[in-house]
Amino acid sequence: MYPGLLMRILVVADIHGKFQVLQRIMDDVVGEKYDLIVSQGDFTDMFESTQDFTQMEVADTVLQKLLIPKKPVLCVPGNHDPYEILDLFEDYGVNVHHKTRKVGDSTFVGWGGADTPFNTHFEPSEEETEEALTDILKKVRSEWILISHAPPKNTTLDKIGPRKHVGSSAIRKIIEKKRPLVAFSAHIHENKGVERIGKTQVFYPGPAYDGYYGFVSIENKKIECETRKVPAQN
Repeated sequence: MYPGLLMRILVVADIHGKFQVLQRIMDDVVGEKYDLIVSQGDFTDMFESTQDFTQMEVADTVLQKLLIPKKPVLCVPGNHDPYEILDLFEDYGVNVHHKTRKVGDSTFVGWGGADTPFNTHFEPSEEETEEALTDILKKVRSEWILISHAPPKNTTLDKIGPRKHVGSSAIRKIIEKKRPLVAFSAHIHENKGVERIGKTQVFYPGPAYDGYYGFVSIENKKIECETRKVPAQN
């Protein structure tokens, strides 16, 4: 932690197996000061697996790159990730799906996956999402931060096309009722940025496979969100 600053967080989501691009992001932040890395899922891509690597081998490579800076890392799976990725998260000590984790004075609550029409790997129902998060939050007595793959419904971060909102009603309900300090989301690659629900800032820096990442600084409940992009390679 840094004087006057509660926490600075590096946010990297929707990597989709592009570990070469992830390496460029990690090279780009060398020399930056931050306390923690948050990654909101889709470490792999179920539609782009190759004969050379399984999805789990790709996930392992991605996680090793996130761990290189030797900072705490907190992860939830995305809908593309196989359920077995939770075992890998546990092996590396980065799992926050269906858990709470404390880093410094901050409590993080995680929930991965997303309900989609595409029959992807990790798709908890809305009912399961609401029930699990409600149960977890019964034990949380302090300020907390949400890490989810799915964005909350009816925001700028869950729109496909000009009108259709495909985010999670359960995630939105939890944010409205339990008011996390910050909510990190991912999943809808087309719409990055910051949305406010009540006093909660919801942040998605954009898809890492396209070079996007972000930083969030928290100081006395003041939240600053910054999106960056590594230059495309020639």
